[in-house]
Amino acid sequence: MPDPGLLPPERAMVFIDAMNLYESLGAENINTNVEYYKFACKLVGAQRRLIRCHVYTGAYDQAREPGRYAGQVRYFNKVQAMPFVTLKMRPLVLRGGTYIQKGVDTLLATDMVSMAFLNHYEIAFVVSGDGDLAPAVDAVKAAGKQIIVAAFPRSRSTAVGNAADHEIILSSAYMADCY
Repeated sequence: MPDPGLLPPERAMVFIDAMNLYESLGAENINTNVEYYKFACKLVGAQRRLIRCHVYTGAYDQAREPGRYAGQVRYFNKVQAMPFVTLKMRPLVLRGGTYIQKGVDTLLATDMVSMAFLNHYEIAFVVSGDGDLAPAVDAVKAAGKQIIVAAFPRSRSTAVGNAADHEIILSSAYMADCY
């Protein structure tokens, strides 16, 4: 058996549903200005190597909502300036007088599964409690990868929690040094 001290660190990727995290933080009255790189490093831990952190969110239409879009641009620029962080966006869609994200979960799930089968990582961390991600979690495991779900209790779906290999329960104490 090889000496564990000689094995290279596991390659890890983090997949964050930014709106899910933002809403959970807000509901708990926790600072929402997360430094995603610091947060990803904390999730991954010192024993693993962070390859990349992917952050997924919805974006207002610049032509239809220039003021709201301009407010988002500051956030987009901040995230894009973070090391080893990639921002991926899908349009927000107006439905019943409210803007909703469309395609964000699908993009996150597709990236997570395709990167698993392309062998880009050994372990994935998904920051979302959305039960719609449970089939993608199962597919990542079918690719021979490990997957850990990190979510606040209020946003954690039983389906995604049960599908994951392990869970990290987020709290204000956990988030304290992620800014």
